[in-house]
Amino acid sequence: MSKDALKRKLNPKELFQKGFLNNSLQYNVVEVNSDNNLALISNLNFKHEFTRLTQSSEIEILTDEPVLKLHFSLEGTYAYQPLRHIAFKVQIPENHCNIFYLTGTPGKEFYETQTSKAFEVFLRPEVLSQILGDKIGKTLPRLSEALNNNSAYQHWDKSKFIPPHIRNKIMDILLCPYQGRAWHKYVESSLTVLLIDFFLKREPNKSLEKRIQIPNADYMALVNVENHVRQNLKHTLRIPDLAEVAGFNATKLKRDFKKVYGVTIFKYITSLRMEQAIKLITEEGQSIAQAAYEVGFSHPQHFTTAFKRTMGYLPSQLKPYE
Repeated sequence: MSKDALKRKLNPKELFQKGFLNNSLQYNVVEVNSDNNLALISNLNFKHEFTRLTQSSEIEILTDEPVLKLHFSLEGTYAYQPLRHIAFKVQIPENHCNIFYLTGTPGKEFYETQTSKAFEVFLRPEVLSQILGDKIGKTLPRLSEALNNNSAYQHWDKSKFIPPHIRNKIMDILLCPYQGRAWHKYVESSLTVLLIDFFLKREPNKSLEKRIQIPNADYMALVNVENHVRQNLKHTLRIPDLAEVAGFNATKLKRDFKKVYGVTIFKYITSLRMEQAIKLITEEGQSIAQAAYEVGFSHPQHFTTAFKRTMGYLPSQLKPYE
């Protein structure tokens, strides 16, 4: 490996020492800021929390033993490539996720935008038996084969979008208000839900796989639409304007968006607005009226009604500990 590049050495013994599910599961947050040439890697046992980038945003990664990694690109675009399998590359656009296998051989991580934030979940392969039992070979045959052969593996050929309820679950973990044993139990249960959701509930059957297959160019056009929506929640978002962003007609946009994201584009926009409002209220301390304005509502009462309909509770309940 290069002497100059930033390196991450994962020592599973330390990584899982204070982990979950019998020390076989752990999460981590990575923030990269190329403007200041800094990478902030939290929660794991690194000697320095802030590490200076020396080669753009490439980070060489090595682990002492094979581990599985779930990567959620909350901000920015990410890619991973094992150095011994250069034809294999995992690409995860912003607001997308995937699951892949760190085989124990050297690899490279690429943070392809100036500012990136990622939520990572590492797990020992054997922890899956606690969740899937002896059905792993039948449920996930490609993964089972990769584990047996210690070969490259990614769960989806095209990374999947992160549904709003999963982003909310990640934020629940990061903002968990409890401490001690209660914190540990809460985070462990939340991480377990993520594993069940992505290894079982979101494993598509053959008919669903056929139904959502679209050309890669169309898929990336929808990713651009989703990014545009996320960056413009404060503004009015109209289907004709979004269709222009995609390069589709309105009918094709609405049809393909629902195929890929599982909901109508209007429901998705509303979910993103509620997600952003939660962040503004809980993390940045904004009032409900301020948050409503920032996510595109001119009247706080309209926001409160939409929030209750979408989330099932009132926005005033977001600060129960004050």
